[in-house]
Amino acid sequence: MELSVKTGRAQKIHIYIDGEYKMTVDSNFWYSEKWHNFNRIDEEELAELECSVNSRRAFLNGMSLLSRRAHSKKEIITKLLQKYPKEAAQSAADRLEELRLIDDKAFAELYAQELYERKKYSPKRIEQELKQKGITLEIASETVKSLDKDDFNRIILLLNSKYRNKLSDEKNIKRTINGLMRMGYSYSDIKKALNEVADTDNDLKGNGNYYE
Repeated sequence: MELSVKTGRAQKIHIYIDGEYKMTVDSNFWYSEKWHNFNRIDEEELAELECSVNSRRAFLNGMSLLSRRAHSKKEIITKLLQKYPKEAAQSAADRLEELRLIDDKAFAELYAQELYERKKYSPKRIEQELKQKGITLEIASETVKSLDKDDFNRIILLLNSKYRNKLSDEKNIKRTINGLMRMGYSYSDIKKALNEVADTDNDLKGNGNYYE
């Protein structure tokens, strides 16, 4: 099969096989690979070229994703798989990791801090979230060690702020308990904190809001 190319805009190289358009690549890729020396190509070589092009496209897509925010390696692979074959997605992610553009440890630290400060999740819930992002158990466990683990006092702060106006009746109290449990706090700590708040809040004390 005859292999030919045409130069396009923005340093694009359009590839043709037997006169029919096949694919487009960037000039940096084209002239750094062996293919620019080829005039003819067989089926096996065409498959290899297509694989290389897909890997390049996946790599550039991964770069674009990382320019917007940090991602774990698993996140990048998952997103790339929506557009590219598994081999291309994995190859691109591996290359991004080699270049240290993907760093699961740094991502875990950044994401854990965000969940801890903005969403007020407990360390237990944060560890679960990190593992769902593809972070290894070792890195996830090490990351949460740096977080304050005084769940009881954090619950007190949440009850006096986020949930301050949601403790006036049994229905809202149950919603508050469920909300705190979804954030990763234990029922025993929540119950203890609710009693602590009731003991120190005259309005709640007057309503008899003690929790067994």
